[in-house]
Amino acid sequence: MLRKVLTSITIVEALWPETLIDTAEGIALDNPDECELKSWVVPGARLEGLVFLVLMWRSNTSYSRFKKFLGVIGILALLYPRAYVDYAAEIAYTDATTCEWKSWVYPGTRLIGLLYVSIALAELRKR
Repeated sequence: MLRKVLTSITIVEALWPETLIDTAEGIALDNPDECELKSWVVPGARLEGLVFLVLMWRSNTSYSRFKKFLGVIGILALLYPRAYVDYAAEIAYTDATTCEWKSWVYPGTRLIGLLYVSIALAELRKR
C-alpha cells in the first residue's frame, strides 16, 4: 500500500513537477506568488521523483533502504521542524525571507517527520 502511494506521488513529481510544486506552495504559503523558486528546483524535483521511483522498484533491498532513508529525514523534520523548513526554503527560493508560511506548516512538518520515522522503524522491526 505504502509503495503504491509513494509511487503515485513520485510519478507526479517526475512528470509534472510544476503542478506538484504549485499545489504545495498554495497549501503551505500565505504568499506563494511572492516567492520565486531558483532555476534548478523544477528539474531537481523531476530528478528526485525519478531517483525515488528507481529506489522503490529496483529491488526489495533498495526499497527497504529508501524507507530507512525516510527515517533519517524524518528525525530531522521531527526534532527541528523550523530549521528543516527554513533551510529547505533557503535552498529552493531566491529570497526565502519573503516566504510567509501558514501557521500549520511547522507542526505539520513535525507530523510528517513522525510518519517518516514510523515507516523506518516498521522497516527496521522486520529484520
